[in-house]
Amino acid sequence: MRKFTQTTNVGLGPRLKKAFKDVGLGVALIGFALMGILWNEGSSVKEARALDEGAGFVVPLTDLTPSAENEGALVHISGPLTLDGNLADTVLGIEGGAQTVRLERKVEQFAWIEESRTGIKTNAGGSQDRTTNYTYRLAWTDSPESGASFYVSEGHENPPVPIRSNTRRHKTGQIGGFMVSEGVGDLGVSEQMILAQRQADMIAAALKPDRAAHLTAGAVQFSENVHDPQLGDLRISYFTSDIEEASAVGKQDLGTVVPYVAQNGTTVFLLEEGLQPAGQMFETAQAVSRHKTWVFRVLLLVMMFIGFKALLSIVGVLASAVPVLGWLTSNLTTLIAVALTVLVGGGAMAIAWLMVRPLVSGAILTGVLSVAVVVGAQVGRKAQTTPSQSF
Repeated sequence: MRKFTQTTNVGLGPRLKKAFKDVGLGVALIGFALMGILWNEGSSVKEARALDEGAGFVVPLTDLTPSAENEGALVHISGPLTLDGNLADTVLGIEGGAQTVRLERKVEQFAWIEESRTGIKTNAGGSQDRTTNYTYRLAWTDSPESGASFYVSEGHENPPVPIRSNTRRHKTGQIGGFMVSEGVGDLGVSEQMILAQRQADMIAAALKPDRAAHLTAGAVQFSENVHDPQLGDLRISYFTSDIEEASAVGKQDLGTVVPYVAQNGTTVFLLEEGLQPAGQMFETAQAVSRHKTWVFRVLLLVMMFIGFKALLSIVGVLASAVPVLGWLTSNLTTLIAVALTVLVGGGAMAIAWLMVRPLVSGAILTGVLSVAVVVGAQVGRKAQTTPSQSF
């Protein structure tokens, strides 16, 4: 492991210039997050209603043969999955099995990796000393950089990789007499394919490396010594997802199961591994939808918080240069940003639910106000105690 340090001094002028730019960035992030919150909440409601509609209209089919009476209807099918041919990595000659819906090639190089950590010290007068520590270490990585962009590129150059990672998927599959139109390649969880010596030889013949090929832990490694890898060594492994049976919910369209469009315009198309009843599939879809909504909520609120922090950055710069503003510490502006995020972001969520579910809107608004009061009280206490600690 190698370590390097860089220290730079940033004056008050450049800091103010950057802070003004951050204000514009903050406004943009807040606006984008606000629109995203309104879209996310509205989309959540539409998807929940579409799934409720589908659960009430779905026709479970025991006979996996398309019939004229179900044409255009929302149907549920479940049975053995048949695929059209085997997936193959034609470059290296590796082939998946008859039930492989996804074949992943993972290529790793033993390469230099750059890691950095920056510390900031604010000086009297508003300037800052920024010290960045760079660490370089050799490790296996599936996304090696050339090293040209490293802070210290000399001595940390990585050789070019002859081949990269790749994923092949089946786009469609057959369940009984029905063709499933999409999503087949995303089914299941990938597990490592244990390569045989014959396959390792095929990979070596295709790549023609300048290092010996070794079969180790189900992967092929090009090294002189597998226990002591050197810069530029390669390791290639494969992962597959094999699916025997699957279940789908969608609209019957001439023998193909395609996405169904609900009355509110939202599409419904469910596909799962195994023999799953229709009711369970809709329950799972509702749970996935709620989880997705919460993930977006958190991400958008974080974006809004970053926007408010950027917006308040000018205050932090001025506070570091003007003694009378010394009480406006970074911790305090962070609390203010949290309070604004809760008020604006939570308020947007409450507005989005107001016309659809007023009780949910009221609950959100109550929670927002409660959090805002608590954070506001903490801001007030810190504003009163910080001056006495600063002078």
